[in-house]
This record gives sequence, C-alpha cells and structure tokens, in this order.
Amino acid sequence: MSIDHQIEGTMAHAQRAAIQSALRLSGYNLSAAAERLRIGRTTLYRLIDQYEIKFDEEARRSGAPRRRRSVAKSQPRVTLVDGNWYLVEQRDSAARRA
Repeated sequence: MSIDHQIEGTMAHAQRAAIQSALRLSGYNLSAAAERLRIGRTTLYRLIDQYEIKFDEEARRSGAPRRRRSVAKSQPRVTLVDGNWYLVEQRDSAARRA
C-alpha cells in the first residue's frame, strides 16, 4: 500500500482528511458520510480500506449524534394542466385541515 496519505499536501492526504471529517460529522454513519462526500457507499468502504482509516464500535457510539429521520417534508410534484407542466408543492394532511 502507498503511504502518500501520510504526506501532508498530497491529494491522498486531503482525501483521507475529508473522509475522516465526514465520518466524524455523520457520527460514523457510513451512509451519511458517503452522502456528505457525494460518493457511493461502496467507494467509501474502498477508500477507508485504502487509506487505512480505523474506527471501532466505541468511536461510532461516541461520535456526533446520529441524524434523526426528519418528518416527511412536502415534496414538490409535477402536474400537467391544460398542456402546461407546473411544479406544485404538496401539503401534508395536517396543514390542509388547518
């Protein structure tokens, strides 16, 4: 294995630092870290192995709090009306009753 990730100023060092930061910020949630880095989860696994990034279950538990699943936000949808397409925000059922 290459040790380029140990030499400050190299691209490998910058990538390793970015991965470690994303892992810490996501509470060591690999899916969230991959999303934050805008790479696939399998690519993240490969890079963790390549850059010899180690973390154990204790680090995962003591990391940043996990993201809570947010309540379903209104998702815009596209609607065709009289031959024209419109982007319409859907309201949740509680907002409709109010």
